[in-house]
Amino acid sequence: MATKTSVNICVIPAAGRGSRWAPISGYLPKEMLPLIDKPVIEWVIDEVVASGCNKIIIVINKQKKEIRKYLLRNLKLKNKVKLYFVNQNEPLGIAHAIFLCKNLIKHENFAVALPDLPTIARKPVLKQLIGSHKKINGMANIVSFNSFPSETLHFFSECLAETRKDGLLKIIHFCPKEESGKPHHPGNKIRMSGRYIFNSNIFPLIKKLMSKQHEGELKDTDALKEALTKNHIVLGLEIQGHTYDTGTPAGYVRANTAFFKKKFYKKL
Repeated sequence: MATKTSVNICVIPAAGRGSRWAPISGYLPKEMLPLIDKPVIEWVIDEVVASGCNKIIIVINKQKKEIRKYLLRNLKLKNKVKLYFVNQNEPLGIAHAIFLCKNLIKHENFAVALPDLPTIARKPVLKQLIGSHKKINGMANIVSFNSFPSETLHFFSECLAETRKDGLLKIIHFCPKEESGKPHHPGNKIRMSGRYIFNSNIFPLIKKLMSKQHEGELKDTDALKEALTKNHIVLGLEIQGHTYDTGTPAGYVRANTAFFKKKFYKKL
């Protein structure tokens, strides 16, 4: 039975257009790109399962049917976790994808893991967030942070935050993305890294955002900004480990190099 601190459900939003991988993403979902010996998304799912989640909701669209076919054929995975698939017919953003899972999540806490950001860590990254969420009695939404190569910083969201006594980051505000990659706040070297713990009270906030006239995608940061305006607690955790971005060809090469070393040399 779920408690106010338990996190047993994870949403994996995999309905994005994958524009940075065009034209390859036109016939192969970027989540299905091979990372050493299995698709990128399977590495992320393995992390989610190792973190204790037993229910995974994967948001796809009609161009991503290969993801569903592959995962449903994976008997080893099916024996470990319950898989659910939700369709996002239009690319309306991560926050919208999360809202589509509301009826499956109901009033439980839940995690989100982005499928093109696999991680290498001694302790699974999502498990680190779940542990922090438990320590604070489930009283906040939590966002993961990590360091990235300076030339890729513009791909990731920046926050102004201050360190609390317990080591978590109190997020003050979410910064606008700088195309130059320069920090909005000089000296700020960490960025959001694609893992989240949400309380179910995020759903009314997303619904409110959806009811407004909104151009473009509803991003994860849109929902988190709204949470801050409603005085909901939003915290960050600088993870112990490394996050790799397979959403670009250059990042994909970095990831394959790192995961090759992990698999064959057992190094972090």
